[in-house]
Amino acid sequence: MLTLGRRYAHVPVGLVSMLLVIVLIAWLLERRVDGVWEAALRMAAPVPVAVTLAAVPPSVAAASPAPPADPPLAPAASAPAPAPVAPPSPAPPAVPADPERYVLESGPFLTADAADRVEDQLNHLGYATVRFRKQEVRRLYAVIATGFAGVRDAERAAVDLGRGAVVDGADGVELVVDRAATLGDAIAAARPVRARGLEVRIEAGPRPVVIYHVRYGQFSTQAAAEARGEELALFGLVSRVVKIR
Repeated sequence: MLTLGRRYAHVPVGLVSMLLVIVLIAWLLERRVDGVWEAALRMAAPVPVAVTLAAVPPSVAAASPAPPADPPLAPAASAPAPAPVAPPSPAPPAVPADPERYVLESGPFLTADAADRVEDQLNHLGYATVRFRKQEVRRLYAVIATGFAGVRDAERAAVDLGRGAVVDGADGVELVVDRAATLGDAIAAARPVRARGLEVRIEAGPRPVVIYHVRYGQFSTQAAAEARGEELALFGLVSRVVKIR
């Protein structure tokens, strides 16, 4: 009996301990200790799995190629040496401007015959001449001889006067003796025609006409050209000064 009592002597102590645990649990449930339960729940929650990467063995790390290093910076290019500055070349000499020139001009002449007479006179005086010809429409005064019986009479009158053109006019055959730029010149041209006993009329109107100018002489100043023009006026040559280059 004593042996059996010793064998089960610890049973009462276990029952008492179990009873204390049940009382403690009941008390905790009654007190509803949230913090204790939260801690207990956290402890009971599954632990997240953490993946740990194994370290690379030294042999593998040595075998892997190292990333290429940055290429060494090239040395900065030295600035080019300044080119030698050539001494300034002497400035070219200034080209003198063309000197001014002046000539004398006579005209306008409404007929080539009138220009021929002036050129002949100037050539006899020792001047070389240059003739300019231009066609335009001008108001002219025509000196016309009338009253001819026929074309032959008009042609004989033209031979006697030394000039003129036979035309068919409103009153029959007519002889255009001259064309003048002004009424005064037309009256002066009509006087010798009347002196030969011919009937003359002066007719004004715009007409296409070829005019002529005659230039001569060469002078370095305007004053010199004007002085020579006054000398030639003594020979009946009317002129004006023209500036040319």
